[in-house]
Amino acid sequence: MKRLSIRRKHSKRLGKKGYWAGYKRGQEQGSRFGQASFGKVFEGVSIIIPSCNQLHRLRACIHRIEEHTSYPHEIIVVDSGSTDGTRTYLLRKSIAVRYALLKKDVHMLSSLNQGLMMAKGTTIAVLDPHVMVTPGWLNRLLECLDSDPRLGVVGPVTNGPFGAQQIEVPYINENEAFPFAKTYNISNPAAWRETESLAGFCLLLRRETLEKTGYWDEGCHSGQEAAEDWLLRVRLLGIRMAIAGDAFIHYTKSDRDTAYAFLQSTGKSGSMEENSQNRSFFVQKWGDINKLLHSQKIGAAKPDEQLTSGKERRVSAASFYPVGALVQGPSGAVFRLEPGRRRFLHRVRAAGGEYVTPVRISQLDLLALPLVPKPEVMVSGDTEVPVVVPPEEPIPVLAACKPENMPMLPTLNTPAQRKQWIEVLYAEGRQLYQIGNNWKRPFLTPYAAMSWRAADYRIQLLSPGDLSALVEERPIIAPPVLHGHL
Repeated sequence: MKRLSIRRKHSKRLGKKGYWAGYKRGQEQGSRFGQASFGKVFEGVSIIIPSCNQLHRLRACIHRIEEHTSYPHEIIVVDSGSTDGTRTYLLRKSIAVRYALLKKDVHMLSSLNQGLMMAKGTTIAVLDPHVMVTPGWLNRLLECLDSDPRLGVVGPVTNGPFGAQQIEVPYINENEAFPFAKTYNISNPAAWRETESLAGFCLLLRRETLEKTGYWDEGCHSGQEAAEDWLLRVRLLGIRMAIAGDAFIHYTKSDRDTAYAFLQSTGKSGSMEENSQNRSFFVQKWGDINKLLHSQKIGAAKPDEQLTSGKERRVSAASFYPVGALVQGPSGAVFRLEPGRRRFLHRVRAAGGEYVTPVRISQLDLLALPLVPKPEVMVSGDTEVPVVVPPEEPIPVLAACKPENMPMLPTLNTPAQRKQWIEVLYAEGRQLYQIGNNWKRPFLTPYAAMSWRAADYRIQLLSPGDLSALVEERPIIAPPVLHGHL
């Protein structure tokens, strides 16, 4: 008995050791495969579903996708610390579903951004887990999206309370939604219509739209405001949106005010205090939206862009960032933004004798700006020797209108003094600008100015005449707040 017991213990130790050796090899193989496949896309749709403690809805949502989606696709679920069995369910579905299991305290918008980063399809669908897709849903949405290259985002119609996307339905029971959809989801281009807003419960977008617009802003306090924020950036870039009136999707309303139905875009849920807080952040970031969207300057190319490239470069959200700003990507590398491009910096230099901390932006924003190649020239002679040409080191030059009827100019020698003065400047209805060769670009709001650490730079005070003589170009907006490695 003793000898047998020793053998069993020895066998268990060997088995455990073998298990962990295999586990480690699996991790290494998975890591190599992930690195090799990074950046590769497939001709199909990545369907992203953020989830948290909604197993019954998630299971039903995935079941309907599998039942009613014939077009090539992948399903990506990003779970934020569920305790209701969601993780066990996803592990069992690991062949059919890609997933990420995040910690409980991860922000809901971080979950969505994680899914967007994981997406490998040429087209991306963002779904609220309360959505029940129906026969023909994806085909109709794709037909609408592909009908016009100027379209970047489309959404369906639904029974849910989502403004212009809500339609009257003849059924009451959820199971009756699918027979209704079979007769409703018939291709009908006459039912497509352009729109200036979409609800976030179901969005279908081109990968190029995501690459130009960037990730969702995790500084927003709700998915509703984050959806509005992201779609506003879409509009700023001149990308069009449409409602596919021939694509119906059922929305379950029984528990929409609880847990994780955060992709809705209607102001009816949440307390007045929460909605006020959300709107407060949105207004701080964007200011007067109507004034911004009706400005003819948002789509204009900067003179420096044209002079640098000789042709207009691709406009992205990064086109609304300040020229000369120092930025840092998820890898920690630091770049300087130049007109329509970025330059890698080996060392970060001070601006005006003061230290400037790089601003964190996403990898999507970085990739939207081509990297400047290493500058070299060939010196002719007996031998050709490459000589590195030191690039110019432009730093953002900021300016504001000189205060009138003020005998003494404000003291703006330190970042703290400049920060306080910038807040007063905007409170009085004036603006801070970045200025260049005969142009000026206003920081959209004081939040945008602080996001780009404007207080770290010297501020010139110009006369009203000198400032008005500069041509006003597209405004400077704040970059999205990101908490993850994106």
